[in-house]
Amino acid sequence: MRTFSVSFFIGTLVLLALPRLPVMDSLFWGGFGGAVATLVLMGVLHTPLRRWMGTPVLIGVLLGASYALWVASDVRNAWLPTAWEGEDKLLTGTVADVPERSADGLHFLLDVAVPEYTGRLRVAWYEDNTPDVRAGERWQLLVRGKRPNGFMNPNGFDYEQWLFTQRIGGSGYVRTSNNNQRVAAAPWWEPDSWRQHLQENIETALQGSPMTGLVQGLAIAYTEGISQQQWGVLRNTGTIHLLAISGLHITMVASLGILPVWGIWRLFPILYLWLPLRVAAGVSGGILAIGYSLLAGFNIPTQRTLIMLLVVLVGLVWRRQVPFSVTMSVALLLVLLLDPLAGLSVGFWLSFVTVALLAFLGMRQRKVGKSAVLWMQLVLSLGTIPLAAGFFGMVSLSSPLANLIAIPVVTFVVTPLVLLGMALVGLWAAGAAWVWWGAAILLQGLMWVLDWLASRSLSTVYMPLIPLPWLLLAGLGFVLLWLPRGMPGRWLGALLMLPLVLYQPLKLDAGAFRVSVLDVGQGLASVVQTANHTLVFDTGAKASDSFDTGALVVLPWLRGQGVGNIDTLVVSHADNDHSGGAGALLAAMPVGQVLVSSADTLPDHQVDLCEAGQSWQWDGVKFSVLHPAVDFLDQKNNNRSCVLKITNHYHSALLTADIERIAESWLLKQAVDLQAEVLVLPHHGSKTSSSPAFIQAVAPTLGVVTSGYRNRYHHPHADVIQRYAARDIKLLDTVDNGELRLDFPEMGESLSIRKWRIEHQHLWNRYTEK
Repeated sequence: MRTFSVSFFIGTLVLLALPRLPVMDSLFWGGFGGAVATLVLMGVLHTPLRRWMGTPVLIGVLLGASYALWVASDVRNAWLPTAWEGEDKLLTGTVADVPERSADGLHFLLDVAVPEYTGRLRVAWYEDNTPDVRAGERWQLLVRGKRPNGFMNPNGFDYEQWLFTQRIGGSGYVRTSNNNQRVAAAPWWEPDSWRQHLQENIETALQGSPMTGLVQGLAIAYTEGISQQQWGVLRNTGTIHLLAISGLHITMVASLGILPVWGIWRLFPILYLWLPLRVAAGVSGGILAIGYSLLAGFNIPTQRTLIMLLVVLVGLVWRRQVPFSVTMSVALLLVLLLDPLAGLSVGFWLSFVTVALLAFLGMRQRKVGKSAVLWMQLVLSLGTIPLAAGFFGMVSLSSPLANLIAIPVVTFVVTPLVLLGMALVGLWAAGAAWVWWGAAILLQGLMWVLDWLASRSLSTVYMPLIPLPWLLLAGLGFVLLWLPRGMPGRWLGALLMLPLVLYQPLKLDAGAFRVSVLDVGQGLASVVQTANHTLVFDTGAKASDSFDTGALVVLPWLRGQGVGNIDTLVVSHADNDHSGGAGALLAAMPVGQVLVSSADTLPDHQVDLCEAGQSWQWDGVKFSVLHPAVDFLDQKNNNRSCVLKITNHYHSALLTADIERIAESWLLKQAVDLQAEVLVLPHHGSKTSSSPAFIQAVAPTLGVVTSGYRNRYHHPHADVIQRYAARDIKLLDTVDNGELRLDFPEMGESLSIRKWRIEHQHLWNRYTEK
């Protein structure tokens, strides 16, 4: 069982290796898996065939791979049809999960079932007075949708992967229509309907409390009410796992089913004649654990914990002690059978690695009492460093102390209070509210302590984007370090973990420079690097506290490159799609100088104006501000954008932000040297920019377009594309290529181009043929 489970898991990891699905549909992979399963059965019954088939490892890998590809193919086939993108379609579907209401409207998942399409969409309803949409209800809605799409950048969150693992086939928004109506109410037994009922009860009971979102997260894994500041504190102290419905939570609920049965059987011994206590207790605990897991959304940590608990309960009923390794193997196999895409999620790896570490520590445990707790917490923190570095690019130094404080408080005090409130809500609403308030007050005190720890200097260490082989070696190094004493080669463990501390990306040569144009959708964010300096030119948009490209894209990118400070930040003009992310950068890392086109661009920060004629040199690379000039009178934001030219002895690049034809004409009249090898197109390729005369003056060999997927402005405009094509100027866009990294060498060699979406394509990503 153990060998087969692990090999089956390895087979599912084929999803990580393939850039796209092979040209076969789900029926092929289902048939292939069935054929392998038949061979397995025949091999069990026929000894010579079993010898020919080889070990269970090969069988497990083949079954795992075919099953995973079968499911992945089904998920891809459930994407919104390409022909429907941008079209209004009248859809009927069921509201899945608890809807999220925010300042800009209502957001929910819709399981669509119409003759032409069956799949799950993420839907937004932006009207001022949206109706009360509830989980489990069926609705008819007029929706304009698009296929899955997200930003593609190094060290950035892969939104397309998340959509894929959640089986979401697209997104859309509800259009105003008289046909928008509720078709059917939610059935009484719908778990998500019960979740929404509990979420609303907690929100009503804790009106005004900033801890409402945390209590909802602990109760039903509904985390939309948690603020970005709270997420930051939990992340920086390594305590974010406390908001997951953990094994201890589900075990507590199972105990609520076991303890009453034990008491009743003790009071009425005759019941022993009808049903053994262990059977009744196991069944009762299992039913409650399953019910609570459904209320918690049945995510991967919940699945893993529930399955492991049920295996233990089955052993209790059968009076058999199941070895831990078998329990883990069964849990692994069942989780993958439920969801073969689980290996693509961070939660899967954190869950199983943490439990495996705890088991490993249990076998190695020689300490008792308080020292044992301290020791186990320290080892857990060290053991998850490779995972934290790989998934999050950071390590929390305050994590051991923070968890030492937070785990007992949350596990043994707050969580029981939250569960008690859930039990009381249908019987005594006032009592449930008092209990939840008690939990909220305790959480508020705990968050104050965690906030203090997170604010200490060096409490969090950000790490560059470490190559996967080094992370795997670091994990092996940890295992070697904690082998029993006397085992040869233990000292190699420390050596293997050194790259986590010492690794730094290669620096550029003096005289060379790199321009990285990030994928931030309809906006601009770019970074210019020399051997020892970093300049950020624009920062993308900020749509809300939870959608800030400065925090979500630019900051992780900088940290992934090992950049700890920005020498110069240029915010070309005040439009949100260029300046929105600046606040996140200024709050997160030191910035030497801030250049803006107008003083009101960043009113809360000390800034300098960028003006034509400014220039400086870094590491043999020259930076020249070409616009705006002091006597340029047009006050339109776009036309007053900062224009920056970067040059070395052989290469040049021109960053033009959002200038339009008026500013282009002005620059042509000033007789400045506009010629550049690479041009980041003015105003995202708008028809109001890129005049023929301007293109002729710049004479680039390559143009870079920054725009959003199916953006409403239709950038870049077809006429603009034609103008560049007429001069044989190649255009690359961030929509189809993701982050574009342009390396300009010191000598006369050609520049090199890295296209992140193309070079890091996975089968869950939107395919592009460019």
